[in-house]
Amino acid sequence: MFRQVTKVAALAAVAIVGALSPLHAQDQKGTLVFAVESLGAQTLDPILEGRPGNAVYQAVMYDSLVGFDVAKGGVGPGVAERWELSPDGLTWTFFIRPGQTFHNGDKLTAHDVKFSLERQMGPGSLAAAAASMRRAIKSIEVVDDLTVKVNTTSPQIGLPAGLSRAVAPEGAIMPKTYIEKVGEEEFRKKPVGSGPWKFVRNVPGDRIEFTAVTTPHWRGRPHFKDLHVLLVPEESTRVAMVRTGEAAIASIGPETMLGATRAGLEVLSVPGTMQAIFQFYGTWKPEVKDQPVAKPRVRQALSLAIDRKQIIEHVMNGKARMPYPFATFGYTDFLSAPRWEKWAAEAYRYDPALAKKILAEEGYPNGFELKFANTALPGTQFMIDIGTAIADMWTKIGIKVTLKHYEWGSFPPLERGDQAQLAGWASMYRTAGRPDAPWRYNGAFAPDSTQRLFGDKDNCAETCQDFVKTYRALVAELDRAKRTALTDRMVEIASDSWTVVPILEGMGYYAINTKKVGRFEAIPGRHELGDVFERIPRPEEKPWKK
Repeated sequence: MFRQVTKVAALAAVAIVGALSPLHAQDQKGTLVFAVESLGAQTLDPILEGRPGNAVYQAVMYDSLVGFDVAKGGVGPGVAERWELSPDGLTWTFFIRPGQTFHNGDKLTAHDVKFSLERQMGPGSLAAAAASMRRAIKSIEVVDDLTVKVNTTSPQIGLPAGLSRAVAPEGAIMPKTYIEKVGEEEFRKKPVGSGPWKFVRNVPGDRIEFTAVTTPHWRGRPHFKDLHVLLVPEESTRVAMVRTGEAAIASIGPETMLGATRAGLEVLSVPGTMQAIFQFYGTWKPEVKDQPVAKPRVRQALSLAIDRKQIIEHVMNGKARMPYPFATFGYTDFLSAPRWEKWAAEAYRYDPALAKKILAEEGYPNGFELKFANTALPGTQFMIDIGTAIADMWTKIGIKVTLKHYEWGSFPPLERGDQAQLAGWASMYRTAGRPDAPWRYNGAFAPDSTQRLFGDKDNCAETCQDFVKTYRALVAELDRAKRTALTDRMVEIASDSWTVVPILEGMGYYAINTKKVGRFEAIPGRHELGDVFERIPRPEEKPWKK
């Protein structure tokens, strides 16, 4: 089942990429300048950088073992053109795309894949998934130059997705021979990858520069000769640079979109990149059991009091959409997406009269007091605005909201330990767009997770136990239909609890100067543009469309 489906999906995506990639000879000229609010740690070694840096600038020069479905979003072929799972579920075999080379001329083989994965799991790695990779992967063996097997300690159905840049950076492929020859310190000064752009220089706190490969590449041969990624923290400055032509593209937030449009710039929206949500902490704790937020119907009433369409229109300037259930998107793997889209349209409707009715039935005809933590990741000021808007909507059904703003740096520590300061609170939060839902559900609801929103190892009641049972069955299930059914059940458990409630599905936003670059589309669910730069045409060329 998995072998056949994966091959078909992979080959279909290869056909799409092949049709879109500018593999024929073309002139490469000009410099594509991209202004971004953050360059993360600004390191070019994949084991020293998390998702943001990897997706913005490491993606430019490194290929990943598993890539994207550029049309639909989610997982597709990468360095491996296809992969298959053994009947016992304990071995994934990856078949490497032939003819790939690193920028120094070395051939990319299965030996580099093994080396890269082991390096990501090694003691010097800062990869977020390093520990889980060590637990999950038993051994990696090279069958031949184009075939590698990853043997796991238990069935790991989500392993290919976890090694895709659509999900995480741990699948980046590095040159074994080069690193062993020059050493890690020299590699970090003069990094070598196999992507469509070659490293030129790194100026900490300022920029990273690349130049295009001059030979065909399976991801697309760049139209521009050079690429400069500039660090420009101030959003107004980034927009001004695009307006004057100093930059061609700049990342922006929804609050800047109208101004950018009025300045004559085009605004690119990338669908399915995140969800804005609110969630409740510690509703299962003994000290919270008598509070209103401990009741699922009360939490549902709070959702019914939110006019999502108004928030989308006025806070997000129309550049967002109604959400699917928590941490799911139209491209989520093993999900009955049409069913949940229909469910969400009804469940997340605006019905303040019903909200008041439910509150009265639950014993709160005059509302109750609610503590609400309003916070946002850097660069997502709109999350604060959303939180303020929903707090105002709650007051209209009688909720007395105590709104407290937290800088993002001060909020995560509150989630650690016993979460005493958050018990009984609601807070703003967000999810990133990823095709595999289980990772996020496990992180939110598992009794041994950081957030443990259903309970902890000493207090795991019926809903918590149901989630644990379903999640364990899901990650071990090999049959596609059964896996979809289990994913749907996992989503149902969370949705019926109203513990984590989506507000809207957001997008990535960019200001574009069409005199500097031609029109192009991004990859659904891929907020960052690191895997798109090679496809961006010059102004005089035809638009790139998926």
